[in-house]
Amino acid sequence: MQFSKILVGSLLLLGTTSVYAQDEPVFTIGIVTAATGAASTIGTPANAAIALYEQQLAAQKGLPFRVRFVQYDDASDPTRSVTLVRKAIQEDKADFVICCTTTPSSMAVSKVSEVERTPTLSMASSADVVEPIAEKTYTFKTPITDRLMINHTLDYMAAHGVKTLAFMGLDDAYGEGGLMEMKAFSQKKGVKIVDIERFGRADTNFIPQALKVLQSKPDAVYIHAIPPSASLVQAALKRVGYKGPIYHGAGSATNAFITIGKSAVEGAIVGVTPITLYKFLAPNNPLKKSIGDFVAAYNAKYGQGKAEMFASQGYDAIGLAVNAMKRYVASGKKEGSLAQVRKDLRDELEQTHEYAGSVGIFNYSPTDHVGLDKRTLLLAQVKGGQFVPLEK
Repeated sequence: MQFSKILVGSLLLLGTTSVYAQDEPVFTIGIVTAATGAASTIGTPANAAIALYEQQLAAQKGLPFRVRFVQYDDASDPTRSVTLVRKAIQEDKADFVICCTTTPSSMAVSKVSEVERTPTLSMASSADVVEPIAEKTYTFKTPITDRLMINHTLDYMAAHGVKTLAFMGLDDAYGEGGLMEMKAFSQKKGVKIVDIERFGRADTNFIPQALKVLQSKPDAVYIHAIPPSASLVQAALKRVGYKGPIYHGAGSATNAFITIGKSAVEGAIVGVTPITLYKFLAPNNPLKKSIGDFVAAYNAKYGQGKAEMFASQGYDAIGLAVNAMKRYVASGKKEGSLAQVRKDLRDELEQTHEYAGSVGIFNYSPTDHVGLDKRTLLLAQVKGGQFVPLEK
């Protein structure tokens, strides 16, 4: 499915130059997300947040530029992601690209972004999406990395007596990235991986893997997946009689995880960003206002309690792009070729400093295209059908 959203009415794209109307720059953002397919459970809230930002931007007065949005659905297919990003860059003349929802798609698209030299913001978690930076100079991301979150989670495990661990993860680039980070950090924390089980995004029967995990007798289980599989894997573990703690990566930090898993995910420990627990943030937390403003606007548009981590990642992707545009226009740089504008916007994005978003506080640099730090790392537990702060 393809759909296009235009904020500014009928615009003319002139060859390889950015479009100006009445002396105002007009920037095009090409958006490719998973509105359908296996990753739609996390793509849907991101798309809703992007639509919210578009609405808010249209209502702003005195903005010294205008933005044209063109959006496509990659159906959770990396091959389609590449095709649509090429279309956004080559045919729609996008100044910025927002893509993609998943790690496999984002890693495939990063090569296109580099060849086409177009700044791209990903909503996928793996550090591999932006590393090595020397090969991905045009790719940035909004989620916290698996590396930071897994390290944080392992610290908690080790502090609470976990010595042996079973890993259960998707058999794609996302799952592989989580496994590599878990292997790298677990040994340093004194945690031994005693079993590794993998599964596909479309799988529905996880009993065979759950039985193998049960036989390995781990102190804890860690699941690196997204709903629905993340929820169904935990349900399978409960069904075969596993009684120990079950941890999840940030892929499970979504309302869909609880909606799908119901009582089976009670007690799950999940790596989250501050938005998941924003009601519990201290009044002096530097993210209290930016997250609170986003949650209020999102819930007003879509319903109470709907704002969540994956929505925030989409919202900040647009916000960071627009913020770079504001600084670019304020710099007084004159209209140039599309290639030069893309490079200048990339450079502005890389200089983002202390941007308080709905995910966290971003500080990009030539050596860091994640831009987030430990202020964004939290653990939550599912209790009474909702995420609450994990007791230390």
